[in-house]
Amino acid sequence: MDGMSVPDVVDGDAEEIEIRRNTMQIEQKRIFLNLRENARGRYLRIVEVTGNNRSTIIVPASGLQQFRAILDEFVDEAALGQGHQGILAVSSNGVSDGKKKKRRNKKPAAAGDGGAVGPAGVGLPAAGATGAEGPSPTRVFVGNLAWSTNSQGLLEHFTQCGQIVRADVFTERSGRSRGCGTVEFATEAEARGAMDSMTGTTLDGRTIFVREDRL
Repeated sequence: MDGMSVPDVVDGDAEEIEIRRNTMQIEQKRIFLNLRENARGRYLRIVEVTGNNRSTIIVPASGLQQFRAILDEFVDEAALGQGHQGILAVSSNGVSDGKKKKRRNKKPAAAGDGGAVGPAGVGLPAAGATGAEGPSPTRVFVGNLAWSTNSQGLLEHFTQCGQIVRADVFTERSGRSRGCGTVEFATEAEARGAMDSMTGTTLDGRTIFVREDRL
């Protein structure tokens, strides 16, 4: 806790219990998160404070799993899409003008180590080459990687799941890790097994998540 607080708004309930509280400072914004419980049940209250402006959203506990799943997708897209143009052209008033820009169906540049190839793998691409294009049922996306994790470390972490074709940690053009990557297996069953068993495991001090590769 950093000592900052937001006045409670009870909204007509006689009694509320605060279960958990946390705060974040993101650029000029302060974000306050409160998990609370009242007579109607538990809910998450998120308050954004910028200067004298304040906005609040309420997420009932029944919707938190869906909220987290959608948020994970946005986080993934933000990490992978920094080098891509937006899919829609937006006019000055913030409304789409209906013109779509061509989106490059490419993975971000692979890590400077050129990727790591398992026993079932093929030859390594040159360092900085793009990863495989298009979704594949044998490839999984891995998020929340430590900045220090490289492709070889990613491959070694997933070896227990089956025969790996290759593993790639994605980087910016500067060489800095984007904190995510992919692992390609020899079979679809092995990829599904990795999604089931590896989410929540720890790699280089970070708790990772694994899902199907969608790009």
